[in-house]
Amino acid sequence: MAMHSFFRFPCSFLKNFLLLISLSVVRDCYAATGLLFDVVSVPGTPDQLNIKLALDGRGPVSCQNYQVNALNLLIKTRIPNHMYPCAGIKIDKPGYRVAGLLPTKQGYYLFSVSDSSPVNLLIIPPNPPWYPSLEAFEHYDSGRSHVFPEATFGGSYSGNNSVQTLSSTTLYPSGYNMAYLDPDQAFIYGGGYGDVAGSIGAFVAKVNPNTLEPIWYNQLINTSVNGEWDYPGSMGILQDGFIYVSYGYRLAKLDRTGAVMSTLVLPTGGAEPLNTSFNGFNATSDGIIVMKSVYREAGCSFQGPDALLNCPDPSDVPASILVSVNPKTMQVIDNITLPAPVGARPTISVFQGKNYVYLLEPTTAIRYEVNQGKFILDTSWNPGTITLSGQTLCTSFVVMNDWVVAQTNTLPASTALDVIAINQADASIQYSLQPFAGDPIPPLVAAAFSTAGPGGVPAISWAPMSVSADPGNNLIFASDSLPGEIAALTITSTGLQIVWKANQTTTEFTTLIGPQNSRVLVGTDIPGPEIPGNNLNDFAVWRNALTGQELARSPLLPAMTQGTMIQPYYNGDMFFEGQSGTLIKLMPRPL
Repeated sequence: MAMHSFFRFPCSFLKNFLLLISLSVVRDCYAATGLLFDVVSVPGTPDQLNIKLALDGRGPVSCQNYQVNALNLLIKTRIPNHMYPCAGIKIDKPGYRVAGLLPTKQGYYLFSVSDSSPVNLLIIPPNPPWYPSLEAFEHYDSGRSHVFPEATFGGSYSGNNSVQTLSSTTLYPSGYNMAYLDPDQAFIYGGGYGDVAGSIGAFVAKVNPNTLEPIWYNQLINTSVNGEWDYPGSMGILQDGFIYVSYGYRLAKLDRTGAVMSTLVLPTGGAEPLNTSFNGFNATSDGIIVMKSVYREAGCSFQGPDALLNCPDPSDVPASILVSVNPKTMQVIDNITLPAPVGARPTISVFQGKNYVYLLEPTTAIRYEVNQGKFILDTSWNPGTITLSGQTLCTSFVVMNDWVVAQTNTLPASTALDVIAINQADASIQYSLQPFAGDPIPPLVAAAFSTAGPGGVPAISWAPMSVSADPGNNLIFASDSLPGEIAALTITSTGLQIVWKANQTTTEFTTLIGPQNSRVLVGTDIPGPEIPGNNLNDFAVWRNALTGQELARSPLLPAMTQGTMIQPYYNGDMFFEGQSGTLIKLMPRPL
């Protein structure tokens, strides 16, 4: 089996810092005398696992038990001069799986190995309640980390790479996110940007990942006919294998053939249905779907995100509502009115054994416990006012270990962006930092945003994306579109500190791929002369997440759907969803 590029470590490199694995002999399959395998743990995410290794995983035969203390393993046999093409590994812990491989009926993942050709296997822990694939939810986990551990970088870490591209001939208007059951079953959701030409409402399509042409295409609604607000929702696949899509005031459940199994019409609170959108959804660890509404001002006909900027008074809307749904019955469990309008999507964390949903109001944050689908306001968690004068709304929280992290200025602002970390155990423990304060703004950008700040003043900051967070490496990645910079920050015992900064102008979320010790940050970069938000083109850029070093850059691409994310895929490839509808496969490779 060919190893992923990040697995190709020479054994001499590993000997200095790898840990030996303890062993016991399995009694339920044939056991040879002595050790059959050498197993070492590559530094990275720790875990305690019992595994079975077999020289032939099809039987299985010649098996032994091993205990490992990490998720990234380097394995070779001890039998000299013999290749075992169907060796196997079985993980004795529910929900754990091996990246890039499918199990046999006996639960073994097969691979090729010898004493001179070791194999590097990455074990992926469960990600409840999402389907066990490389990407089943828009930000991988319910904490919205943007860390996709099964995705790999197809290029070289030396930085000597090129990026090949493949473009679809079929258009997928304003593609938003993708989800997979496996490498051959890839799905795309889009159509939610009603302010983009060709976007007429939500669709889901199954895409051939090799040709990028549709296998089936289901247009769920046509807002150009019914006049409803067309605003982006999202798509995700729960552990039951069904595809769930939020759009407008509806939640649809589809099977893998594209057939709609059920459509739930959601309550709309104090607004008319045609002005209501549930902008995405999330789910608790026990599989309860959580959704939150946003509204277009009554009487306004602007479509897509433009409604939040160009309606006469976008703030003249009712308070948002929070809804929980049982995905099995497709019925509402609970429905509460929030204290204020909430723009950012809900973030869910399992903390101290409880499911919490975190929400950001205009100047503060709140959280609710979700207990069997019922919402319970946690009045003990009160961070107070977290924004400064001149700043605008925060984007969604991201969970990083004991913290929830957000950045301000989802709308153009006259005060520099703050990255804010709030402790989940005690909301009074907070850190904030302005990583881009005082940094120059390109003159053309400054002129374009000269009246875009609150009250018509000049804007100096705009960040329509949330941060990304790497809990294993204790890193937070922030972006600001106006100075055109990205930064990596870390949380210390005394506050937030900048690790590195780089010039890169993006209006999209960033993606984190690869194992903990070889993490890569992927995002868009708007060409210098173009104005963020009105740009016609983008580059895709891969960086070493630990250092900021640029590893690869794509050819010039058409503009990406604003506020989305370059989608990870298998085999080191990624998908770029063009705003105009072109789906582009990005394939970084060593030169």
